[in-house]
Amino acid sequence: MSYIVLARKYRPQSFKEVYAQEHITEILQSAIATNRIAHAYLFTGPRGVGKTSLARILAKSLNCVNGPTITPCNACSNCLEITAGTSPDVIEIDGASNTSVDDIRELQRELLYPASSSNYKIYIIDEVHMLSKNAFNALLKTLEEPPDNVIFIFATTEPQKVLPTIISRCQRYDFKRIPIESIVQRLQEISTLEGIKIDSESLYLIARKADGGMRDALSLMDQAISYCLNNITIDKVRQIFGLIPNQIYQKFLTLIYNKDTQGLINELHLIFEQGIDLQEFIANMQEFVRILILRKLQVQIKDINPDELFLFDELAELFGQNKLLYILSYLITCKNDLRGSSNPYLILEALMIKLCKLDEMEDITAIIGKLNSGIFTQSQPVIYSSSTYHQPTPGMSSSSEDTNKATETIPKEESAVVKMEFNQENLEQLWLRIITRAKKISQMCALALEATASRKAEGRKLCLTVEGNTNYQCIKSNREALEKSLSELFNEPISISLQLQETEPPAKVNIHHKTLEDIKQENPELAKFIELTDSVLVKS
Repeated sequence: MSYIVLARKYRPQSFKEVYAQEHITEILQSAIATNRIAHAYLFTGPRGVGKTSLARILAKSLNCVNGPTITPCNACSNCLEITAGTSPDVIEIDGASNTSVDDIRELQRELLYPASSSNYKIYIIDEVHMLSKNAFNALLKTLEEPPDNVIFIFATTEPQKVLPTIISRCQRYDFKRIPIESIVQRLQEISTLEGIKIDSESLYLIARKADGGMRDALSLMDQAISYCLNNITIDKVRQIFGLIPNQIYQKFLTLIYNKDTQGLINELHLIFEQGIDLQEFIANMQEFVRILILRKLQVQIKDINPDELFLFDELAELFGQNKLLYILSYLITCKNDLRGSSNPYLILEALMIKLCKLDEMEDITAIIGKLNSGIFTQSQPVIYSSSTYHQPTPGMSSSSEDTNKATETIPKEESAVVKMEFNQENLEQLWLRIITRAKKISQMCALALEATASRKAEGRKLCLTVEGNTNYQCIKSNREALEKSLSELFNEPISISLQLQETEPPAKVNIHHKTLEDIKQENPELAKFIELTDSVLVKS
């Protein structure tokens, strides 16, 4: 007898053998037990999660000689024929190769004949989304009102391509990806049955690479058995699938933490020399950092080998959450850049250099927050634009000059505001902080405060003399917000009194109008022309 691959040999034959789809199997078993069987079902979900297998199990449950039953015997002729795919009453159709209207018409003609030796005539159409629109439309009436004892079971990985009119006539069941723990458990059971020795690290690695598909996991297991025979080890599994151990990523993250750029580039070149797929390398590193972040958040993770948890816990102690998020965002960007790059090596080298210099980059949100609040440390330079820095002019008052000098200094941090008594001395001391707070209200309001001609603390009033009507109106419109801000700095509520500084009207300038004689004296040639032409001077 020829060899049977594991995916076929250990295909589920009963509801209890279907892994991680209890939300579907329980409903179907309940429907069979209560004889509430629909005429059409739609099974959707990723590849290799049990859609077609469950369709066959449902068919056996309905057509078993003991059925309908939730526990088909798998021994009668009907069950054996369905398992082998040779039952005349359970017809499996490949939707990808039977897409035309003629195929559907042929199916409709077959519906006229009843089941030969079973309770139901069942049609399982795999990859039903491949049917053409005309074929779907031809199926609509039959699907809504099929002949007695005819059941349709559709399976697809792309339900969005199935017409809504078809979906509305079916009971839809969405299959989910199989958790890694369930795949590991099934692989362990099969290894025991096959007499194969395999370590837990290899099981988890195969399960992760299967990406939620049991069939994919069994195919990978077949491949590993072919290479390793009866003793599967992690080193050989990594060699087969070209995977990098987590210890390598741990080493990369440690070098990043130590800012060892040279060592990091050398490790990266070793990856290049091994011919490892760079997209796969970045994807696996993303997954490693993802798990590291989850461990940092103390989230329970079930998709990694428990023996490797200490690797992540050690790194979680070294890195802060924000830094890990930065690293993950750089990796995501790098993976996108690699797709269309003609020089992927350069992109990866630049990435590793950036990751080593993360400490030199400050969080932009923190910088924006400091700019808004006017808080800077002594080591941070203050850059002034033309809108915030004013060169003193010769006619500017002394108070304005003091304000400009104050803006050139670095204000103290306002981490904890201590309220002070409202007097002239404290007003001058806190004037720069008042302007900084005014910037949060309005940039123009802060500029207007800087341009005040004088400021005085009188009782509970801040008396301001303002130059220019524009500045006066700006402060007036924001007076309430300014008073609230001032009250947070001083022991008592402060009100603002405004006075517009009166300016002297410009002196009247007498304009001397030249006479015709004046013009003649200034320009002899023009005088000669005036005499020859008898010209006169006309006032406009």
